[in-house]
Amino acid sequence: MGTPGQDSRSPDELQDLLLDSEGFSDFMLELVLIAAAGLGSGKPVLCSITVEREGFPLTVASSELDAMFLDERQYAFDNGPCLTALRQQRTVFIPELAESKNWEDYAREIASSGVHAILAVPVEAGSGTQAALNCYSREPGMMDATFISAVQAFAGSISRILRLALRFHLPALAGADLGSELRARGLVDAAVAVIMIQDKCSRAEAFAQLGRSAFSGNVRIGHRAIEVLREARRAQGME
Repeated sequence: MGTPGQDSRSPDELQDLLLDSEGFSDFMLELVLIAAAGLGSGKPVLCSITVEREGFPLTVASSELDAMFLDERQYAFDNGPCLTALRQQRTVFIPELAESKNWEDYAREIASSGVHAILAVPVEAGSGTQAALNCYSREPGMMDATFISAVQAFAGSISRILRLALRFHLPALAGADLGSELRARGLVDAAVAVIMIQDKCSRAEAFAQLGRSAFSGNVRIGHRAIEVLREARRAQGME
């Protein structure tokens, strides 16, 4: 069983990190790298942070690119451990993904990733915004009770600094509107994930396909992303 490391930061250190960061993305990257290093105890743990507002989820930081892909596959289904954790504000733990009955479609989609266990813990992010800290492990049996407790404690410890970060760097998230830039990015990321699943292609290929279809239709890429998401929802009988 894995025992998490002790690479934690005090609230003051996290605040200094926020103030010294050039932007929201830089700060969130530092934060998630701290999580991966401190919780992994030298073993491979992928960490990410998902933020959702008005039904649009977005991976704001990931310790590795694979973690972002694992998140985005959930966004394409509009269901998964991290989305359940932040929407229902409860910890979701899957000790063996291949045996899970709740997300069989998602498990099949990421089977090639080698991920065995998933832990998603909600992070209080303020009114109108939901967030979750997501951990993925390729090592069976690594996420024991001690690990889960450590992740829950870390999620609790970053709640205040996450709220400050959202207000400090992305005031649109703390206001009444999502903000056009963040909204567009979230829509495009979600649409790219849908295309990746539908066409079994890479992220780069999916993004290029989205761009070509937007150009040929003489619409902005954000508008085309909305169309892709609506088409996917209709295909699933959700609209």
